[in-house]
Amino acid sequence: MGIKHLHHVTLAVPDVAAQITFYKDFGLTGRTVGNRAILRCKGRKQDQVIVIPGKKMKLHDISFGTTKMGLADIERRIRRSADTVLENQPKEAPYDGIWLRHEFDGMLYNINISDPAIGLGGPKPARKTSSFDINTPGHYKRVNKKGGAPFDTKVYPSRLGHMVHFTTDVDRKIDFYTKVLGLKLTDRSGDFIAFLRAPDGSDHHIIAVIKDDKPGIHHTSFEVNNIDEMGIAGQRMMDKGYRNGWGIGRHALGSNFFWYIRDPHNGLAEYFSDIDYIADDRKWRARDWPMEVSFFLWGPPPPAEFGKNFEGTRKATKPTPLVSSRT
Repeated sequence: MGIKHLHHVTLAVPDVAAQITFYKDFGLTGRTVGNRAILRCKGRKQDQVIVIPGKKMKLHDISFGTTKMGLADIERRIRRSADTVLENQPKEAPYDGIWLRHEFDGMLYNINISDPAIGLGGPKPARKTSSFDINTPGHYKRVNKKGGAPFDTKVYPSRLGHMVHFTTDVDRKIDFYTKVLGLKLTDRSGDFIAFLRAPDGSDHHIIAVIKDDKPGIHHTSFEVNNIDEMGIAGQRMMDKGYRNGWGIGRHALGSNFFWYIRDPHNGLAEYFSDIDYIADDRKWRARDWPMEVSFFLWGPPPPAEFGKNFEGTRKATKPTPLVSSRT
């Protein structure tokens, strides 16, 4: 047994206040506890991003949830691993369970006993949501009613769906995530990128790794209800003066619509919608896709800096709102 869900990500940054403001503008809710900030998605009682002070921007740790039996199995596999060690719980860390470090790249992980909190997103939301009806030839689902969301729609992401980080060796991280933590490889593209999911019912990926010459965070990704909400939320972030990371578009692997927004420390937060879901692991075959079809199905070309590893940023860039903002 292994990981059941992505719990939260902890990020160290020089300017905690600027990062909190960014996430709140992005649609998350937040509170401070001491010198830490805890961000959640509206309607979901689960920490999604924890922000702590640091001299430079750095991925501090990734936290996953599992069962009591799963935790015991993971701990046994750690003790047999040649490059993974158990660690003491960091000071003031809000979660117990076990802490481990992948010595290959120094990355720190927390595994705690928890179920994914019920929220307003995912395959089984806490309450019924309105369907997003579209009309295509032969399949008119929206009849006698107007399409599109109201202009004054307030967009609140419903959950942290996945996160992506850099690695110097994609195969070695696949081995760690599958053989130690018990994740499943969903898709990959050579030695450049790989997507991994939780077993027994999961989005296409809860974690992905991208090749680079050093470790670091690439992005965190949050679900919104549909592409209308994505467009409204992304445009409002632009109006507030934040930088466009990349979008709007649709990925080829995972199939989700996307819009990435640059945060003040040059990290990325993604709005996503309509991602592939694997309910039965026996019915999905992991494939190694050629680069030219693996990145995105449609959208603007990715900016040159999209794949750049900005871990180590020491100064926040605060937004300058547009004068003509419609927000």
